[in-house]
Amino acid sequence: MDVPELVAATAKLKEMIGLRSEPLAFFYSDREPDGWRPPEGKWSCMVGALARARHGGTVYFDKEHHGCGGCGVYLGFCEPAENLVYFVSCGIPGRLEGEHYKKSPELVAAALRQNDVRPAPAKYAIFKQVAALEEGERPEVIICFANGDELAGLVFLAGYAREEDAAIVPFSSGCGSIVAHPLREGRGTLPRAVLGMFDPSARPCVRAEELTFAAPVALWEEMLQNASESFLKTPTWAKLRARITGEATSES
Repeated sequence: MDVPELVAATAKLKEMIGLRSEPLAFFYSDREPDGWRPPEGKWSCMVGALARARHGGTVYFDKEHHGCGGCGVYLGFCEPAENLVYFVSCGIPGRLEGEHYKKSPELVAAALRQNDVRPAPAKYAIFKQVAALEEGERPEVIICFANGDELAGLVFLAGYAREEDAAIVPFSSGCGSIVAHPLREGRGTLPRAVLGMFDPSARPCVRAEELTFAAPVALWEEMLQNASESFLKTPTWAKLRARITGEATSES
């Protein structure tokens, strides 16, 4: 799909599902956008920063401005710090408090290998609403912040034309679940969506009922093409859509 077609079809799908938030596009570019990026040398969380993009702005990162080490790693701008495997697991007594998200450093190392993060292909990593995409801005991942009902529509539509499961829930940081994992999926022959934002450290940056659905753009385009003939046209979905949007239906 070209950009205008992608934008129009995404707007239609947003209406059909009843999504309350505009889907975000993620892509790389060598052209610096007009937007917000983290101050150099100051800590910030990518997930928290994306509130700006969710409200219509452009948020971007580069090698010198990525807010935290994890964000820099998952965007492909830097290598993991040597102590990251201890930080995510048991820590180092007297030196580093651990998050205790994995039992051992070895399990963290295995998860990092599974991420298979590639070096950033361009200077800037950019997030903006799909509706704000301009010609020449080709997204690699589409990200939806969604509640349970919205996720039901997204996940079932992702698997509508698939024999295999079309969504996965890998162990991941919040930022890794919306960038690194879906980028990896996008390199495969049958890309899957990634459900994310289960990271307890990232959850304070989103609403209590929200998770994320991050689809490689090839899967997203498949979903857009299948939407009109899918369950989204049925009375079953109309009831859920009404619950999402707060609208009454003729059967309610």
